[in-house]
Amino acid sequence: MFENKITFCCVNENLVKVWPHPKPSTRFIPDEYKKLERFRDGDLHEATVKTCMPFLDSMTMGYIIPFDQDYVVTPTESDFDVVPANREPADFGFHNKGQLPKEWHKSTGANAGKFVNKWLIKTPPGYSCLFVKPMNRLEPRFEIIPGIVDTDNYVNTINFPFILHKRSEQFIIKKGDPMVQIIPFKRESWKMWSGFYKEYMHQKTVDLLNSKWVDKYKSFFWKKKSYK
Repeated sequence: MFENKITFCCVNENLVKVWPHPKPSTRFIPDEYKKLERFRDGDLHEATVKTCMPFLDSMTMGYIIPFDQDYVVTPTESDFDVVPANREPADFGFHNKGQLPKEWHKSTGANAGKFVNKWLIKTPPGYSCLFVKPMNRLEPRFEIIPGIVDTDNYVNTINFPFILHKRSEQFIIKKGDPMVQIIPFKRESWKMWSGFYKEYMHQKTVDLLNSKWVDKYKSFFWKKKSYK
């Protein structure tokens, strides 16, 4: 039974059947991962990330909002321009680089871009959302700036600023491509400690790991996560 529910509400009734809907991140596994063999050239000594559960868990955690339409990105002499397929200026925005740390300015040019999100996001009381670039998916052209929003209280559209990396030529961001990964989490208070401590479970962990050749972590420690 699923006690926790995240809700995505479309802000435009006329386009709810046109825009790609948010979906679990498992629906956006990239082709390069699907095609990857578990072992390079069949050599059991050369395991790839296809055998790594932490890699898969981070890639499939939470939900993804895809791009609602095509966007043409055009670098200019001083900055860049973005035109959505519907030519609506309100569907894209900028943040002046003065809002960002000076150390970032070389990467941002004159501005950082801002993708305008069309979905209201609602989580149960006590739960927030972490917004990050889709993890373990190669996207060298641009990078979403991460953020956390308390989506149980803040009922509003959340836009996603980004830094443009590809400034050498014009390119298209395609409708349906992953835009942002959303990871809901429970707000809790934590405290930490560091120092020497004889942890006897560590040796047991090592012994278990040494008892298998492949799928060690998956066999003994991994727990299934579910985002429906």
